[in-house]
Amino acid sequence: MCKTKFQYILWILLIGVSMIACQQAGEPNAKNESEFKALSADTEFDLVIKNGRVMDPETGFDKVANVGVKDGTVGLITEKDISGKRVIDASGHVVAPGFIDYHSHAQEPYGHKLYVRDGVTTPLDLEVGAFPVNDFYEFWEGKSFVNYGTNVAHVGARLEVLDGQEPDGRVLYSPAMGRAMNDGSQFKTKLYDPKDEKTIVDAVEREIKQGALGIAYPIGYYTVVGSPEINAVTALAGKYNLPITTHVRYLAQIPPSGYMGITEMLTIARQNDAPVLFHHVQSNCLGLTGPCLDLIDAARAQGQKVVGEFYPYQYAGTYVDADYNRPGFEQRMGIEASDYVITATGEHLTSKKFDSLRTAAPGTNLLMYTMKEEYIMEAFKRPGTIVGSDGMPWIVEGDEGGFNATFDTPYGAGNGHARGSGTHARILRMVRETKAIPLMEAIGKMTYGPASFLEDHVPQMKRRGRIQEGSAADITIFDPETVTDNATPKIGENSLPSTGIPYVIVNGTVVVDDSKVQNVAAGVAIRNKTIN
Repeated sequence: MCKTKFQYILWILLIGVSMIACQQAGEPNAKNESEFKALSADTEFDLVIKNGRVMDPETGFDKVANVGVKDGTVGLITEKDISGKRVIDASGHVVAPGFIDYHSHAQEPYGHKLYVRDGVTTPLDLEVGAFPVNDFYEFWEGKSFVNYGTNVAHVGARLEVLDGQEPDGRVLYSPAMGRAMNDGSQFKTKLYDPKDEKTIVDAVEREIKQGALGIAYPIGYYTVVGSPEINAVTALAGKYNLPITTHVRYLAQIPPSGYMGITEMLTIARQNDAPVLFHHVQSNCLGLTGPCLDLIDAARAQGQKVVGEFYPYQYAGTYVDADYNRPGFEQRMGIEASDYVITATGEHLTSKKFDSLRTAAPGTNLLMYTMKEEYIMEAFKRPGTIVGSDGMPWIVEGDEGGFNATFDTPYGAGNGHARGSGTHARILRMVRETKAIPLMEAIGKMTYGPASFLEDHVPQMKRRGRIQEGSAADITIFDPETVTDNATPKIGENSLPSTGIPYVIVNGTVVVDDSKVQNVAAGVAIRNKTIN
């Protein structure tokens, strides 16, 4: 049976790490930046990156310099000659902070392998999150070559409370989770009932105490949820000093619209003094992308901590039975049935085929061409936006269930959305080809911008998203003249890796070495303190 995007997103709720505190085992020297003293030039470094154009978006530092890495930390940035056990010559390349992606659903080794080839050192799932949170961290402990972390999934609490879904201890896909996704599941069909509210709030609070980074609301997939419930759960964000993130209701440019969805969540976040991240603004707002970004900018100008995210593709990933794909989608989104493509086969739909799938195979994965180039450029050029890939799990032909890719699955064998392979390289290519924004600004949208949103609530992020003395040695080295995405919508080309990013370092360990991914446990858990 073909699993939907949301089925996958829900089985990730069962992935899991028993950690005790934010400063995890394996986290390299999490020193306060103000206390860090640069190492001397005569230090024997573990790794030296020479002759690269070092670009730090927080400070604006932009010089050809040498970078010395010691014990997983950037120990020195200097124009002086330095030596180390390993030397990488970065001549002609940019040496940037490792890219941070807060919208990563491809939480499996093959997905991580493609992320790191795209320059991503920290792919976190903040849009949907996990449930139970501890299981997610336990799953990755000691075996991830990238940093990993998650929000608590509001939808997981609804599944537990409304559908009686109990995790069965398995990782990856859970049959119990699959059963909860059957038509009629209460989490996505039951109208708001105040009697459910306290139990749902209690379930979310229990998982917050397991070290969640924030609270995730992908309510675009269960629009039936009541605003009072969201408000009650968001009160926990204020209580525990956490942000919220959301895929808002209503993928539409007519009422009820994505604009209305953003207004709702801005109001709830403001009422509870919670920072809010809006995922893929252009995907929900479509022709209203500009006005939606104006809303976000206005809220920020009034002192609210808020950020909008986008990805640089004209098509999105979905499934037949998603709320927004119900009849009438043509007017709501300004598209036709032929703008949908079956992910696994590349077949374009007709109205007749779409109607038959609603009954026969409502979980069929689709790509839908909803976003025009001007929507993407509006978000790309808007100061303050950040990049999030929304990378989905990879469907491997012949695998029962589909989502069984491994680290050794060949590039190109995974089918899905190209954004999971090429988002960040595509952004860099857009800079080169359009010159619409400076390179430093683009790097900031993938590094310091994301880090600064989370760092007041997750101390580990204060050391990421920048390349400075004392920062974590998460580093991406790319050639600005050749870096490019290679993934396309075609079957067999969805999961082709980006090129022009020959070296990626995670916590001081070279994970991409001359464009070859090393399966080493370099990543650390990005996690808040657990609370007994």
